[in-house]
Amino acid sequence: MIKAKKVPIVKKGASMIYSLEAFKEYKQSNFHIIEDPQELLGLVKPFDLDGKPCIILDTETHPYYENSHAVPSSVVRRWVGTGKNAVPQDYPFEISVCDGTNCYALFDSIDNGFKKFRALAPLLEDPEIEKVFHNAKFDMHMLHNAGMKLVGKLHDTVIASKLANENRDSFQLIDLATKVNGSILTFEHMVDSYKSNHKISDYRHIPMELLAEYANADVWNTYLVLMDNYPVLKDEGLMDLYNNELELMIVLYAMERHGMRVDADYEAPLKQELQEVVDTSERAVYNESGTVFNMNSTKQLYQVLLDMGVDPSWIKMTEKGNPSLDAKALDTLAEKHGVSIVQKILEYRRNLKLLNTYAIGIYSQRDSEYKVHSNINQTEATTGRMSITKPALQTLPKNDKRIRGCFIPTNEDYEYWMLDLSQMEYRLFAHYAKAEELLKAIDEGYDVHKATAAIIFNKPYEEVTEEERQKAKTTNFSLVYGQGDKHTSEMLKMSMTETVNFKANYFSQIPEAKPFIASVHEVIKARGFIKNFYGRRRRLTRDEAYKAPNALIQGCAADYMKHKLVDTYKYLQHHNMKTRILNVVHDEEILEVHKSEVDQMPVLRWLFSDFQNFRCSIIADASRGIPSYGIKEEVPDIGFRAPESPEYLQYNVFNGRIFDD
Repeated sequence: MIKAKKVPIVKKGASMIYSLEAFKEYKQSNFHIIEDPQELLGLVKPFDLDGKPCIILDTETHPYYENSHAVPSSVVRRWVGTGKNAVPQDYPFEISVCDGTNCYALFDSIDNGFKKFRALAPLLEDPEIEKVFHNAKFDMHMLHNAGMKLVGKLHDTVIASKLANENRDSFQLIDLATKVNGSILTFEHMVDSYKSNHKISDYRHIPMELLAEYANADVWNTYLVLMDNYPVLKDEGLMDLYNNELELMIVLYAMERHGMRVDADYEAPLKQELQEVVDTSERAVYNESGTVFNMNSTKQLYQVLLDMGVDPSWIKMTEKGNPSLDAKALDTLAEKHGVSIVQKILEYRRNLKLLNTYAIGIYSQRDSEYKVHSNINQTEATTGRMSITKPALQTLPKNDKRIRGCFIPTNEDYEYWMLDLSQMEYRLFAHYAKAEELLKAIDEGYDVHKATAAIIFNKPYEEVTEEERQKAKTTNFSLVYGQGDKHTSEMLKMSMTETVNFKANYFSQIPEAKPFIASVHEVIKARGFIKNFYGRRRRLTRDEAYKAPNALIQGCAADYMKHKLVDTYKYLQHHNMKTRILNVVHDEEILEVHKSEVDQMPVLRWLFSDFQNFRCSIIADASRGIPSYGIKEEVPDIGFRAPESPEYLQYNVFNGRIFDD
């Protein structure tokens, strides 16, 4: 238990010092520290949320294990903060509960076996009481690590506030609470000051009186944020989308909890191979320059380029007169001007990233069972797209399979299967634009970009060259992403005149494209938002109308993926299958399929595809990873098979079963 310190609690700036006596002025009469969990159970009176009893929960947590390699399989480590400042978290030491009127803080520890926390089971495992968190997956992991479980519907105010208004500057609780009447922010600032003044990151070192008020303020503010945003979801017809996001939260939690196994025997040879590649590419740079220099020093690199005869006019200068040699500038020197040494520098940097960010980075985060447990953020992008961090599996290089080769099935009873949504975004473009010729080509099974090239170059599909296909693909995505002619010309490697003429021909051959884009722009100008197939809104200003086609299509693709993940998870759980969803990378679902259930792959492929909701089919291509994620074998002949019954869709993901696995 944390002991109160008889010292000034907070020193904020030079003119404000909070002593224990002054601190009492800020003490909230409805914030309480509870010693006995049975007392807490008797005090909590859930508030009403849409006719359901509901409580707010939050945990305060701390690191326990020296490093990730020491973390046992029963614990999933999470992180607070980003980059080098991120602090690992392993166990809770405090739980706060808010019933809409009072807030209660209960302290416990691993040394006590979390006996106090576990005594809250009648409250946490009551299926009739809905529970609300801010960033729920984090607290779910912490409670699970302590041997606890949650039963009943779970809410998340990050998800709710993101759907209610995706354009907020921040979705951190303190920033959301700042906008809500009645929020209590004082203790957040006090804690920040205390941490800074005492140079600590472990919240157990904060005096109990302050920590309890801070923790209770968190659940109080979460309550206010929920009550501020929940009506918006109802008023704007977003409840179905919100409920799917909540179910998805459970699916992503299951993926994070299980993790992906990395091959212990692959680590040393992978690092050795990449280190040799890095050393070789570094020597190539110095051999060509004839000198050793700091490649990260703009000043030194600029001098080397001048000494090697690079035209100074190719290098832009900043307003302060310094050379601009950022990544984009180096790409221009390498691709447009063919500067050999810059090409070698970029190759060196790519190799160094493979070694440090991926090979070393991934293995440094594995636990004692050689599993990595990524954090899957379902609310990262304004369009609804997800991201993956710790490690960043979503940015794994596609063309270099060495890194992906480190991921292997949990044991010999499983094998990797991947379901990849083939050219989904442009299929959705064809759907929304009602592009007749494209829809026809898609339904006939043609490659979307090659079919586009056949249309705009006015030639048979079979005669389309790879260069023509690539130009069609570049133009397709240029239009979807709202890129200007200058950027498109750079990607096409054409002059501006050629690019303008090429796009004009594109629009003449696919006449539905330009009116679609124009109509989406007009919708934004008229009402300020577009709404996709699933009901997600993207709010944009008139000046941002050019972003709308991409927001519509990418947002629809993101929600498609989210709904399909939920459907697949429900199917697997309903049938008590051993097969698991491991991860999702862009438009690809990674499955760990039990060998006794491979015959279910046609059903899983059907679940991930769509044959009726859009004007063209959305097809999932199947491949198998033997023996790793890095080696894919296409399996086009597995076919499709619909589930025998839709009963699986009624599976209750909030039944608490996920905490038993």
